[in-house]
Amino acid sequence: MILSDKLYDELLNLETDIEKITRAKSANDIQIEAFLRNLEKRRYNILNEIKLYNNTVEYKTDKIKNISYEYKAEVIDNILKIYIPEPMPTYRNLKTHAYKNILLNIAEITKPYQNMFDEKVFIYIKIFDKIKGWDIDNKYIKPIFDSLVLNKVIEDDNIEKMFYTVSGVFSNEAHTEVYITNIKNAVNLFKNVLD
Repeated sequence: MILSDKLYDELLNLETDIEKITRAKSANDIQIEAFLRNLEKRRYNILNEIKLYNNTVEYKTDKIKNISYEYKAEVIDNILKIYIPEPMPTYRNLKTHAYKNILLNIAEITKPYQNMFDEKVFIYIKIFDKIKGWDIDNKYIKPIFDSLVLNKVIEDDNIEKMFYTVSGVFSNEAHTEVYITNIKNAVNLFKNVLD
């Protein structure tokens, strides 16, 4: 792989950030938080550069694999199912890069389903997390809707085009499942998905 200028700069900046924090040998909470925030931003930018690289390689074997390939989408009985390999972030821990990462990955895997829904849709979101007794209303689900509109899987996320429900489950395998279907098929979705 030949490093792009942007990827090279991100790696150099990452190296500098790591060097600063390790040289200090002790850091206060503000410095650690700033380092971790920058680390996540750099990780997002590096993954984005790798995606661009993967789109230009001739052979699949030359592609660089990363967590983004764990996102999946498939259609079963007129229901679009999206698998997100992580629980949705909480409002408290929300960072811009987390929002962008989820949005871009969902948009990427749903490209084959553009214009799938042209009438009102029902969306069921099921979040699996390793924390017992967590609050469902603290989860930030906006990137799901934004990516579906961005990629034109659904026409809009306004009250005339969409309604949704969210449920939470304790699980040792943290992830999120999203089910989308037109309003006329909502009963079928409930029969097949809800337990």
